[in-house]
Amino acid sequence: MAIGEIFLSAFLQVLFQKLASLGLSYAQREGAPPFSGIRIDQLNKWKKMLDTINAVLDDAEDKQLSGKGPVKLWLGDVRDLAYDMEDLLDEFGIEAAQAKSEAESSKSGGLVEWKFPFGSQYKSSISNPNPRSLVSETEVQKINDRLEEIVTRKAQLSLIENVVNRSANADKRLPSSSLPEPRFFGREKEEAEILELLTGEAKNADSTLRIVPIIGMGGIGKTALAQRLYNDAGVSGYFERRAWVCVSDIFNVINITKTILRSITGLSNEGEDLNGLQVKLKDNLSWKKFLVVLDDVRNENYGEWTALLKPFEAGAKGSKIIVTTRNRAVVSITGALPYPLEELSLDNCTSLLAFHALRATNFERHPDLETIGKKIAEKCKGLPLATKVLGGLLRDKRNPDQWEAILNNKMWDLPMGENDEVLRVLKLSYVHLPTYLKRCFAYCAVFLKDYEIERDELVLLWIAEGFLDGHKAKENILKLGQNHFDELVSGSFLQQSSVDTSKFSMHDLLNDLAKSIVGGTFFSFGESQSADIICIGKISWKDHL
Repeated sequence: MAIGEIFLSAFLQVLFQKLASLGLSYAQREGAPPFSGIRIDQLNKWKKMLDTINAVLDDAEDKQLSGKGPVKLWLGDVRDLAYDMEDLLDEFGIEAAQAKSEAESSKSGGLVEWKFPFGSQYKSSISNPNPRSLVSETEVQKINDRLEEIVTRKAQLSLIENVVNRSANADKRLPSSSLPEPRFFGREKEEAEILELLTGEAKNADSTLRIVPIIGMGGIGKTALAQRLYNDAGVSGYFERRAWVCVSDIFNVINITKTILRSITGLSNEGEDLNGLQVKLKDNLSWKKFLVVLDDVRNENYGEWTALLKPFEAGAKGSKIIVTTRNRAVVSITGALPYPLEELSLDNCTSLLAFHALRATNFERHPDLETIGKKIAEKCKGLPLATKVLGGLLRDKRNPDQWEAILNNKMWDLPMGENDEVLRVLKLSYVHLPTYLKRCFAYCAVFLKDYEIERDELVLLWIAEGFLDGHKAKENILKLGQNHFDELVSGSFLQQSSVDTSKFSMHDLLNDLAKSIVGGTFFSFGESQSADIICIGKISWKDHL
């Protein structure tokens, strides 16, 4: 289910900021003609109409999620108008900057003579501006007419104003640090059994290499368990070589081999062909006991799989490869017996929720939240990722009404396809984010799955988009963006890389969520993390500003 229109509540805040900025430009040039024929009273009128629309967005979103067709069409028209208004306001902003620049360069005798890009003809006839003007009065009138028509239709939809102001009610989370490494609940048996598989010596084994596939649905905790095993002290002492590769959508034998080789040798090996890479990898693994984790494998091509495994046969007896996957066909091509992960019990889900929401393993210190907490945990259907994200959403909230709002949200009642439970929970978590975090999170839809990015690099992209309120941040807008970033990490919307601690990424399901939020309003280029251009809406940037 696409919920792209939910992004509107965040996007309208950008329009409000641009209207305020343009109004400030007017104030600084008192007595000068209006930009492109639009006056300050017109800007104020637009702001009032947008305020009227914004006041009913929460109710419109709820009705749209419940399948109300006319409301969905109305929200689509609001979205289209918002993008066109942004273009128009950007053009006004360009004219304002041009006017200010020319005025400052023509100061004479202490007086400022305002000059405009549309020249002196504007002064004689406002109705016939010079063609150099970026915006015509006709365009302004079209936007005004569309805005008035949308406000009129709003009244016909019986939308309620400020039914639930989610952004205002959402307590601002502490941005200084992320949640600690999550404790495991209910995985003790699985962890112990797989540890025995990894470090136990198999008697009379025909092969030096053993593959351990961990299989389960999305959000079940496969990667988290693999990370725990990979970093176990006994495991790290048992294996002479270790490497971790996040595979995901694209099973590229060269790139996977290169990543493993880089983990072992520390060298990039750029420009090497497959033969050169595999010879080097074989030499580095020869007679060594190694552990390689191939996380989130989806490839079902037997030929590519066997090509990848060629260098590994040189390792010492006892070498292992852990494969995490959602797909039984992947397990089949490995020729190994799968190790399935099942859903957590309700008790373990409740403990996990309490851990992330209350920093405790139970509700003993918050008995008024226990009944609601168990009902919320039950909604998570035993999925650790869903439970963790909801716990992050409820972190430091102690008011039972806030927990009730999550429990009673209409999102739970939507029809879902098979294995969609976790995405339902993630959508619910997004809906309850503060507005300023919604647009920052949704922007991440432009990244490919498993794309890793440094904090300040992403913050600079947010700044370029205009997502950060510079007036609130005063001079330190970068610090504001860093706080927003840390809040998303704290809520588990972003996660630290297990390979490079300076970088962060999104879980695949959260990436799917971000893409569903922005719907068809974004696109990305590239087949790898070297994507050259990323676009959202109608603006594009280079990857490196």
